[in-house]
Amino acid sequence: MSTQRAGWQDLYSHYESLSSVHLKDLFQADPERFSRFSVRQGDILLDYSKQRVTTETMQKLCGFAKEQGLSEQIKAMFSGQIVNPSEQRPALHVVLRDLTPEPLLVNGRNIKSDVQNVLARVEAFAEGIRSGAKKGSTGKRFTDIISLGIGGSDLGPAMVCEALQEYKTTDITLHFISNVDGKSLATLLKKLDPATTLCIINSKTFTTPETLQNAKAIKKWLAQTLGEKNNSLHLVGVTANQERAESFGLLKDQIFEFWDFVGGRYSVWSSVGLPIAILLGMPNFRAFLAGAHEMDQHFYSAPFAENMPVLMALLGLWNINFAECATQAIIPYDDGLRKFPDYLQQLEMESNGKKAKKDSGFVSYSTAPVIWGGVGCNGQHAYMQLLHQGTQVIPVDFLIAAHGHPEYEAHHQLLVGSCLSQSKALMEGTPTEALAADHLQHAKICFGNRPSTTVMYTKLTPHVLGALVALYEHKVFVQGVLWGINSFDQWGVELGKKLVKEILPYLESSAQTASLDSSTNGLINFFNDVQRKLY
Repeated sequence: MSTQRAGWQDLYSHYESLSSVHLKDLFQADPERFSRFSVRQGDILLDYSKQRVTTETMQKLCGFAKEQGLSEQIKAMFSGQIVNPSEQRPALHVVLRDLTPEPLLVNGRNIKSDVQNVLARVEAFAEGIRSGAKKGSTGKRFTDIISLGIGGSDLGPAMVCEALQEYKTTDITLHFISNVDGKSLATLLKKLDPATTLCIINSKTFTTPETLQNAKAIKKWLAQTLGEKNNSLHLVGVTANQERAESFGLLKDQIFEFWDFVGGRYSVWSSVGLPIAILLGMPNFRAFLAGAHEMDQHFYSAPFAENMPVLMALLGLWNINFAECATQAIIPYDDGLRKFPDYLQQLEMESNGKKAKKDSGFVSYSTAPVIWGGVGCNGQHAYMQLLHQGTQVIPVDFLIAAHGHPEYEAHHQLLVGSCLSQSKALMEGTPTEALAADHLQHAKICFGNRPSTTVMYTKLTPHVLGALVALYEHKVFVQGVLWGINSFDQWGVELGKKLVKEILPYLESSAQTASLDSSTNGLINFFNDVQRKLY
């Protein structure tokens, strides 16, 4: 994509013409603004009327998406074409939640059949653990499960299990470990009994250093009590590399496949979701998949002007590239979604945080914003001060359920009221007449004109959560298409993996002298000096 193209220049000129228009003036001029700038899909309502756009803006943005060949790119992804050119792979996470019988052939193989076979194995294994039919080496049922992973293989299942706690249908306790900080692992293992503990090792390549370091420690911990020959019943692998998993000591029937056409941040729908199936039961996991599939169908077929993921992507483009907003806040007024900002942080920043064009060369414009956020009411007494009066304009996505806990109706009314009041305040600002005679007017005034989108859903069910996650996945894909970048690779992540192999030998043997840059040398020398004094 080039910023010199007619569509881009037209959008830029249009933005300049709107630069002096205040959001509250747009509402005053159009009593029907909400109905004009909102769309509903299933149990989800998207209100983008508080974005600084007009009907003309949206027409121009949709026209730009057509100009960039978005429709063709959507069809390419769903049909299994290579949309990840740097790794020569399709990106078929949508197949993981497509439970319809129609085949999808990729290189002559029906991959939907493969996916559904693995899903059936996940279901049988999860039910065996839940019922107690599948036991550990001493004959005791499993009471605790450790899920090891990092990135999407941790953030995905951890976020879903946290969000859907009320749908938990077992007394088994899940523990998620991602960081390689030994303190966390040591604290957890002191509380657990090896005889009743199962460890799920999530690693696409089965080479992820942090995950494997933790897995080795847990394997050793199990062996100390159960013996080397018996600990394999307590280990499960989720990977695209079965050979490495077997060489680690895992049993064949306790290795669950996922595929190289699924990136880690899109893997929650695959066997990486095994902890979800165990905690919530397979019917709830299937409902989660079904919600995502419903959003997939909407994304595939709805016209751009009514297409939720496309609209969210276009609004993001508008704010990032024309309003020059460098960050995006995700603020759920739903305690269940407290991990959702972290999940979206990886989804958006790992997918679109890059300058490299999809074909060759580098972009000359901004791509992914910095994603951050937290639970809403808490934020009102912390970072929302900056949203209202700070020098940066930060677009916000508010997320809120229409239904709350039935025994706490007054709580939920206050929760929803708090959410709506914040979006209204960001839009309108402080009524100037209220401050006319106040000598502290300059300190109290909020100028408003700050854009926000509100995503309101009926209730945070497995089906709704699946649709919400898919909504943001497709938004990210659309933005990648519009920016002309590859949303499905992550070479910046690979660089760090390569360098750690270079640095580790200097940390493992303090007798060596590092010959790296002066900063890294100095830090290694300090570390080794402290280690010698401690041990």
